[in-house]
Amino acid sequence: MSAAAPLQRALVAGCNALARGVQLAVLLLALAMLASLSLQVLMRYVFNQAPTWTEEFAVTCFSWCMLLSIGLGVRHAIHVRMDLLVDRLPAPLRQGADRLVALAVAVSGGFIAWHGVLYVIDAGGSRSAAMGYPLAWLYASAPVCGALMAVFGTELLLRGPVAAPSSNL
Repeated sequence: MSAAAPLQRALVAGCNALARGVQLAVLLLALAMLASLSLQVLMRYVFNQAPTWTEEFAVTCFSWCMLLSIGLGVRHAIHVRMDLLVDRLPAPLRQGADRLVALAVAVSGGFIAWHGVLYVIDAGGSRSAAMGYPLAWLYASAPVCGALMAVFGTELLLRGPVAAPSSNL
């Protein structure tokens, strides 16, 4: 057994737990978004008084859902890429190209995380118009997305793509 095996098992276990947490968060955010929009439709068409906060809340949930899902997409190697040339390469070169892409994704994630943190700091005291919550909460989705891309991109680089889950939560 190689010395790297326990480290790789720990990486896989940690990334599995992180991915399950992100999947649960995406599910809960999607349900909250759906409930918010349903409430808005109900209040508008049945009671003729739509709440002012529901659309802003739904947009915030949607933003978090999409950016968290990008990290999961990286984990399962379903990010956008052009396969035309890579698929025609011999296996060793194809694996090298896949690792290069994984490295680029991990580095890009780190860049997004770093600059996302700077953007959140810049947002400082800004508050949302309808709900009045700190906009840093919305903007924090960018550095979290970048961090997930960096972590899952690193996992992809070290061990290759992980099969997408066959069932939902």
